[in-house]
Amino acid sequence: MIPANYPLARNMARKVLKQYKIVDVPTDLRKICEGEGLEYMELDDPEAVDGMLMELEDGTRVAMVNRAKAYVRGRFTLAHELGHIFLRHDKRDFYDAEVAREYGEDMPESAKPPWEQEADAFAAELLIPQEQLKKYQAELKNPEKLAGIFQVSRPAMTIAVANFFGSAKNLR
Repeated sequence: MIPANYPLARNMARKVLKQYKIVDVPTDLRKICEGEGLEYMELDDPEAVDGMLMELEDGTRVAMVNRAKAYVRGRFTLAHELGHIFLRHDKRDFYDAEVAREYGEDMPESAKPPWEQEADAFAAELLIPQEQLKKYQAELKNPEKLAGIFQVSRPAMTIAVANFFGSAKNLR
């Protein structure tokens, strides 16, 4: 199996942000969805999924985020699904996301197929662009506050901040 191409995924997310002229946070997923011909919709149903893309019988393509669940999780899920579109993951092997959810955050990244890892990297860069983190350097020691500003989970922001410091060291 070919390993995940993280630089490709992150660069594609940057390209999408540039294409849609998104320069502020939180990232406007509605703007991207509508630009891609997806009808954006927010649900308020605790029994439904966090977020998803789907095609209705009439051909309408819908992007959905569920406000009844953790909104930040729904945003990440939707950004992840957009990653599959932009990275052209058209022919994916079967991957059971429900089994993956049972692992929760304990699921090792290596257990996910490469295209899922790439979609995660795309989503992370789309929602927490490294360029935007530079603007918030004074807040980097407060991931919880940053998570609120970027509308992402605290664990996602903690990883982004760690990656930011890692890439900053590489720039010296």
